[in-house]
Amino acid sequence: MNTNMNNSNTTLSLSPYRWVILILMWLAILIGAGAQFQVAALAYRIIPEFKLASGQFAMLLTAPMLSAVFFSLVSGALADRFGVKKVVSVGFAFSVVGVYFRYAARSFGEFFILMFLAGISSAFLNANAAKLLGAWFPREQMGTAMGIYLTAAGVGMSIALATSALFPTTKLAFVTAGLIMLVVWILWMVLVKNRPEGAPELPVMPVTQYIGVAAKSKNVWMVGLAMMFLMGAAMTFSGFLPNALHEVRGVNPVAAGFITSFVTLGTIIGSIVGPAISDRIGKIKPLLIPAALLAPIALYTSWILSQIGSMVILLATNGILAGATLPLLMSFPMRLPEIGPIYAGSAGGIIATLQLIGAVFIPSFLIAPLAGQNYSMLFALSSLCGLIGGIVTLFLPEAGAKA
Repeated sequence: MNTNMNNSNTTLSLSPYRWVILILMWLAILIGAGAQFQVAALAYRIIPEFKLASGQFAMLLTAPMLSAVFFSLVSGALADRFGVKKVVSVGFAFSVVGVYFRYAARSFGEFFILMFLAGISSAFLNANAAKLLGAWFPREQMGTAMGIYLTAAGVGMSIALATSALFPTTKLAFVTAGLIMLVVWILWMVLVKNRPEGAPELPVMPVTQYIGVAAKSKNVWMVGLAMMFLMGAAMTFSGFLPNALHEVRGVNPVAAGFITSFVTLGTIIGSIVGPAISDRIGKIKPLLIPAALLAPIALYTSWILSQIGSMVILLATNGILAGATLPLLMSFPMRLPEIGPIYAGSAGGIIATLQLIGAVFIPSFLIAPLAGQNYSMLFALSSLCGLIGGIVTLFLPEAGAKA
């Protein structure tokens, strides 16, 4: 049944409404990533105000992703059972509260809880992105659709890094993000549909059965492992680079945020171009493997260079390579014959859980404590982590349309 259901995706009637679905998913991730990386851009205010150590700051920055560690698997299984729209709508309610009321935090603990809540909507949606896109887009367009979806995180990060320091107060920056998220939540509840009209109903089973089938796939775990190391590297570098440029290189905070935004600008380009090339040739690994291995090399080289111009070029290069890698990995649940649309939510939940374990625990509890205030060591460890993720991609199956 899995293979037949998966193959039926190639003959899916191409409803133009699929672009509305993609736009709403894009907006949801845009505001989630933007709200999170306001903290990175405002580190020069937040760190002294709350008297944070480097590990504490890393915990704040990655707190929105910690919610995915706890909820991705459950949200994926629930979406298999009840539909993506309902599950993500519930997540949005918590995130609006978290994003808006961050200005009211008076301690590290309060700030952490609010940042945790802020990430729930993105956690729920990322776990089910392959399932929702796969319901609306044919297999031949899955990579491209996923790539476009993932540009939202890059755009949101770039906007936050480049503009947050321009707000006169931290409160105004946080309130603005909260109001934008409220508008996106309303649009989501009004406009999102789980599948095109006339599409066949998927079988209804106990939640544990969805999880059980997905957990038996070794390919699901391999994709999750690769995502874990790649996200750990990306979060460490992007989260600490603005403050490192300010403290070590003497770059003012606005310029430091702007320089860091070139990573996410490159990610936007790579997320569009990389999957489009993969869809065109019908294969994933010829693009995935070299991109995943070269990205961390470009990342570390950018830091050891003293010239800002060369740094910017390499940061953008890293972003392009990483941007090509992530959407291809995230599209695997709908591409794997043992998973397909029936179990894609649960498989996406497993992958997202591992991904966010890397994004949260690797920077906060591994790299930052080991490196301390030594930014060269911090970025070296970050790049090594990314290289390990690239090596894992060597063992994945070819899952392109021509596989």
